[in-house]
Amino acid sequence: MERAAKITLAVSAVAVAGVCVLAIWGFPRSDAPPLIDQVAAPTSAPTPTATPPITELPAWAQESRPWIIYPEGFRCQGTEGCPNSFRSAFGEPGDVLPDGVEYYDPAKHDYDPTDRTNRFIVMPAPADGVDLGRRTGAEGNPIVSGADTSRVSAYMVWSGDSLGAIGERFAVDPAQLTKNGEPVIPGETRIDPGDLLVFP
Repeated sequence: MERAAKITLAVSAVAVAGVCVLAIWGFPRSDAPPLIDQVAAPTSAPTPTATPPITELPAWAQESRPWIIYPEGFRCQGTEGCPNSFRSAFGEPGDVLPDGVEYYDPAKHDYDPTDRTNRFIVMPAPADGVDLGRRTGAEGNPIVSGADTSRVSAYMVWSGDSLGAIGERFAVDPAQLTKNGEPVIPGETRIDPGDLLVFP
């Protein structure tokens, strides 16, 4: 009888120990691998959808054409950017250009103060260092060709401009400039707003 009680006690102790082990094993552990149904599915980055190039200008853009595709990095004078920039308004062009869209051509689009009949008004910005910046007495517009923005070819005089300030702005001797085909003589040649001074 005493022996049966010992066996029953031993079996009970083993059963209690087994229940404790199972209970402890059931608690989540930080080093335990996650259950299969709890493993997060691998996330894939969404595929960006490219905007297809336009094949026709919208109605609002038809009235203000031509739209121009400028070379990468091309800059115009002022802070507004180049006029009618296709890339700025619509993005990258496709293989076939819509009607009213054309590639930049300085001979066709650049501002020419002597002949503006068939030209779009594009005023390319001079290359860095060619124009030292507007200042009192030299606030007019330099004129460069889009083919070579490292050389100022002419200067459109602004109200209040002086030959000395213009010479400082472009690091040029004003006596090297011409106005209406005549050499400029500092102290004698009068300059008025709208006059065109041609650089050597």
